[in-house]
Amino acid sequence: MKRSLIAALILALVMLNLAGCGKEISRDENTAKQYITAQGYKITSSKGEVSSYILDKGKLIGSTESTPYRQAWGVQKAQPDAFFGKRITIYRFTVSNHPLEQKYKSKTNVYIMLCEGRMIGGYSFPDIAGLLGAPYSLNGLTLEEVTGLGYQEWLRHWEKKYGD
Repeated sequence: MKRSLIAALILALVMLNLAGCGKEISRDENTAKQYITAQGYKITSSKGEVSSYILDKGKLIGSTESTPYRQAWGVQKAQPDAFFGKRITIYRFTVSNHPLEQKYKSKTNVYIMLCEGRMIGGYSFPDIAGLLGAPYSLNGLTLEEVTGLGYQEWLRHWEKKYGD
């Protein structure tokens, strides 16, 4: 009896210790979570920080490696110019109650962009493995809907503004 009580106590202490070692949520991640819930989306899971980079023009134009950055910045209200030379941190959440949920019959991944603790914006994409394409704006709009331009026209403007 005494041995089983000691074993149970040791097990309880180990479990408490493990529970205390859980991932701590950063202030930026909390900012991102608050923003998402304020938009009316329900967070079903959090992946935490998924990317961090220093923004420069090379991220926006030129090589094929710039395509994901260009597409993400293309659907933002904020212009990237104000963030050159600064660290951009991206947090990923899977949400429900998003406009893309009805279109794709799936949950949606939302990516929140922060710089120096401030919200820049974000983008979204259906939570479907293997699905390819450009990201949508945070609220599910295409680049064409956000900018009012067709892709080729938008790209010409983008290259003129950020090209060498």
